[in-house]
Amino acid sequence: MKKNVIKKLPISLPPIGRVTGWVFGGETPWKLPKTVREGAVRARAFTLIELMVSITILSIILLSVFDIYSNILQINKRLEVMRIVQENVRNITEEVATAIREKGIDFSYYDGTNTAKTNAYSGSGNAILAIRGWDKYYPMKVTPIGTIVQCTEADEQDPGIHCYIGKEDRMGLRKAISDKRVRIENIRFFLSGNTGEGITNQEHEGKVTLVLSLGIENTAGVTSGMTNNAHMETQTTISEKIYKGN
Repeated sequence: MKKNVIKKLPISLPPIGRVTGWVFGGETPWKLPKTVREGAVRARAFTLIELMVSITILSIILLSVFDIYSNILQINKRLEVMRIVQENVRNITEEVATAIREKGIDFSYYDGTNTAKTNAYSGSGNAILAIRGWDKYYPMKVTPIGTIVQCTEADEQDPGIHCYIGKEDRMGLRKAISDKRVRIENIRFFLSGNTGEGITNQEHEGKVTLVLSLGIENTAGVTSGMTNNAHMETQTTISEKIYKGN
């Protein structure tokens, strides 16, 4: 008589409705109840509501991260814009101060023959600073035909005109002192000393009070808000005597 033996079959993952296990004499298929099968399907998939909620939460998180990142970029850009303006103010002041201290002010230039050559210390100041050796500093612009001329007060107030501070040497050659990324909004030189309008008891001590206002140009990456807010005004008095040998 043949004895029944228990066969140990490997458990696999057959399609839903067929499973294997311990049986006598071989593999015996059977079906799971319908409720169990439907529950298994639901457990293995997301409902539409769950997907919509998940997508909504993810979208809110991504928008928040993007907003924070955008704000950081704007702050960095504003700091960079102010750094550019401050750097140009420093460069202009150092250039003019070095010329005054090493060469001195050319008071003979201001002989009153015209408005530009009339010292207006008690008025609106001078647009041109004359240095001994025939160097001159004043606001400049490039015309549509490529020539370099002096910027007027009206030009300085016009956002469509790029005014910059430049130096003209005795040969008439001109070079820019300020960066093309900034624009001169106002620059005036108030001269005192041996002009008869001294403000100190040492009447031969030439001095220049530099009044400067700079703004940022509306270039790529600079918003109109940055252009309206990125301004810097300075006033510096530079003396020639204590640095220049007499």
